[in-house]
Amino acid sequence: MSSSTVAETVYNEIRDDILYGELQPGVKLKLEALRERYSVGVNTLREVLNRLVASGFVFVEGQKGFRVVETSPSNFMELTAMRLLLERDGLAASIKHGDVEWEARVAAAHHKLSAVEKQMLDRDSRELTVRWSQYDREFHQALISACGSNLHMRLHHEIFDQFRRYVVIELKTHGFRAQEIIDEHREICELSLARDLDGAIAKLTDHIETYRRRSQH
Repeated sequence: MSSSTVAETVYNEIRDDILYGELQPGVKLKLEALRERYSVGVNTLREVLNRLVASGFVFVEGQKGFRVVETSPSNFMELTAMRLLLERDGLAASIKHGDVEWEARVAAAHHKLSAVEKQMLDRDSRELTVRWSQYDREFHQALISACGSNLHMRLHHEIFDQFRRYVVIELKTHGFRAQEIIDEHREICELSLARDLDGAIAKLTDHIETYRRRSQH
């Protein structure tokens, strides 16, 4: 396995452990402990941790090393606002400019998401949760994939994961809301493919703000 592949694998493993609370907010990331936990060299770890800093999951504490970024209600409000901005603008542009390839990406992403959501109605597991989170992000990325901006897509990817982390840690849920969220995803997909701009934006907005409303209770 190449060094770049190893780094990518370890990056995903540490990011997922942060996303799902295995590495708690504020915890100090000691290189020796991480080296043993993820079976990787210190140089690769430093590379991975610096990537996680750039992605907003880790911060450098002066000369003291790395820590997992804390969560807070105000931070979640900022993440919600940014996610709404990126997804609404991206979806509007995609509905306006998207071609049949965009339609195919949206339909395919929703098909994958719907399949794993049906499985989650019957059972829950870390494996299914991780796969659902991936497919959920892929669906939302597909929705905005005709926005015409790689930067827009990259920022959305990072904000989406940070948003999910708050939902998992602070709302004590992985985000799956059974039939309710299944219906929301189906309606967003149908409205988007029907080029119903107002309807799709309204449904998407309500879908995202559900978590903000629940965080205030």
